[in-house]
Amino acid sequence: MKLILLPGMDGTGMLFEPLLNELGELDTEVVPLPNSGPQDYASLAEVVAHIIGERECVLLAESYSGAIAEFLVRNYSLNIRHIIFVASFLSSPRPFLSRLAAFLPIKALAAIPILAPFALKALMLGWSANPETISLFRKALREVDSRVLSMRLRQIAEYGSAGKTFEIGSTYIRPSGDLLVSDRSKEISAAFPNLKVVEVRGPHFVLQAEPEACAAVIRASVGHLTSKGNGTPSM
Repeated sequence: MKLILLPGMDGTGMLFEPLLNELGELDTEVVPLPNSGPQDYASLAEVVAHIIGERECVLLAESYSGAIAEFLVRNYSLNIRHIIFVASFLSSPRPFLSRLAAFLPIKALAAIPILAPFALKALMLGWSANPETISLFRKALREVDSRVLSMRLRQIAEYGSAGKTFEIGSTYIRPSGDLLVSDRSKEISAAFPNLKVVEVRGPHFVLQAEPEACAAVIRASVGHLTSKGNGTPSM
């Protein structure tokens, strides 16, 4: 079973590195988001749908990509067996936007040698983040055009759930210490009633901060899939 990973707002897929190191036995594929062109969810979903094609897969949607996953199941007939949401949201999380607006642009923070580690730990990666994780985060941000980040932020502010429900089995990894996005698992469970919420201790970027714990949840979700049923794990 192919596990396809959609990245958060950076879109590079580079930040999945710590998680992939813990998922060595799984058949994984990272699908980066385009770093140019339209950045609305419809356009991004079209790119992802083309890559998935007719393949059977489990879809992991980190943060920003949660709405892409919802758009895919709402508008495409793909063979997605299960969705794993990670600190995801479907409609604009106002606390997230207000906190971003209260600080310097993310790329500017990442470029300040002394301030960057403090800011990234406090807001995103957690106080236990090691230098390698911070370096990876800064490297990923350098790869993203600032205009693309701005377009994605605007898309977050404008997008809203269509109010439809989907029977596909799903898992939501909810970080216990997320300071960027308020708890959106209830919003997602309204759209995906066959949702299992699993809380993992960590910050918003929980896949990077706690890759081993998240990998265990992901393996359990994938492992409980069978050739029949809707793919809801029994954890």
